[in-house]
Amino acid sequence: MEKTVLLLGSTGLIGSIVLERLLNDSVYSKVIILVRKPQGIQHSKIVEIITDFKSPIDLSSFNKIDSIFSCLGTTRKKTPDLKLYKKIEVDIPLEIAKQCLSKGLEKFHYISAIGANENSSNFYLKMKGEAEVVLTQLPIPILNIYQPSLLIGNRKEKRLAEDVGAKIYPFINIFLIGALAKYKAIKASELAKGIVNVDEQMNIKGVQVFTYNDILKNTKKL
Repeated sequence: MEKTVLLLGSTGLIGSIVLERLLNDSVYSKVIILVRKPQGIQHSKIVEIITDFKSPIDLSSFNKIDSIFSCLGTTRKKTPDLKLYKKIEVDIPLEIAKQCLSKGLEKFHYISAIGANENSSNFYLKMKGEAEVVLTQLPIPILNIYQPSLLIGNRKEKRLAEDVGAKIYPFINIFLIGALAKYKAIKASELAKGIVNVDEQMNIKGVQVFTYNDILKNTKKL
């Protein structure tokens, strides 16, 4: 059965790679993306919804949405307004999930972060933790939560800490074994590949949490 999916964050580091994989995979017949402005991508599968993410998002024209890929993310530098930050990290994924539950939603893939905790003193980890909590409270048949550490890839905007981390983490990764393996840096391309493969191949009901080793196991199709 060909699938209709919705992708949040299609212009970001992970989302852009997920989008490319979805468009090149025959399993998917329609890919809905929510964007602030037209992206100029010419492809028969793509359905663009232009939104400012402040107004309600109308998905009434879609009868069926099988999976959601939530690759949204921001930083305090890009989004200093804490209410807007929370809307991006928590409210939008929650709103979309609620709408799609009435459209046969089977799977929700949420990119969180290692250390996510609603009680964290770190605002980023707190928001990711809150998003995990509210999503687990919905009757989503299959909720897959991914908790990567440092992401390695070419971002549109430069982040000094991540640029430095990308250079030293290949050496640090060697020493992160056993229980510490979840803190290993991972390539954005590997995370994206793992997420799409999980959507296609894994149908375990309930909530599944994927860290470094779990993600890598799913980078190859069965």
